[in-house]
Amino acid sequence: MRDKAQIAYNIIKDKILKGELPPLSDISEESLQDELDISRTPVREAIQKLKKEGFVYIYSRKGTIVSDITVDLTKSIYEVRALNEPYAARGACGKIPRERLLRMREAWMVPPADSVMEEQRDYFINLDRDLHNMILEYTDNKFLKDMLQVVNDHSHRIRLRISKRNRQYGSSIKDHIEIIEAFLEEDADRIEQRVRHHIEHAINEAFEYL
Repeated sequence: MRDKAQIAYNIIKDKILKGELPPLSDISEESLQDELDISRTPVREAIQKLKKEGFVYIYSRKGTIVSDITVDLTKSIYEVRALNEPYAARGACGKIPRERLLRMREAWMVPPADSVMEEQRDYFINLDRDLHNMILEYTDNKFLKDMLQVVNDHSHRIRLRISKRNRQYGSSIKDHIEIIEAFLEEDADRIEQRVRHHIEHAINEAFEYL
């Protein structure tokens, strides 16, 4: 993508992932052009890429809206994660700097003090995304990395939706700490096992609270 189209893509996608543009909300190309101070063409290029990745729907007469988080989408996302994420994580074994892993473990174990419930929810959701993106950063297969980045972004939207009903983070925190500890031990078999276990747990949680 050209530079301006990439900038527009990043900004629009960030609004979708943060929930500023919630599912089924309208996306006004004109408003985005004014906000970003760019012409129609890069905005349209950005929206076409977002459509290809499943983040928006485009209707010829109704315009563009943010895609919904459906049962079918959730099922598809977790199927792809279950098939590919344990393999990707195994491939990152021994490559992530120990200092980064220790900081990440500390972040999971010691959340900010005196945070209110919503702040704590956002903290763990963003930390979840950061951990999975960190693992992807050290995955050598470019095609797998690109695919799972889109999948992880959809997973982030699903987590945001689920968090409105599920306020219990204990099991998720435990899962992520165990994954990090497996990386610290550089135990590829255990990494793969813990990631697979975490995804199975996440699938059950998604369909319970979606």
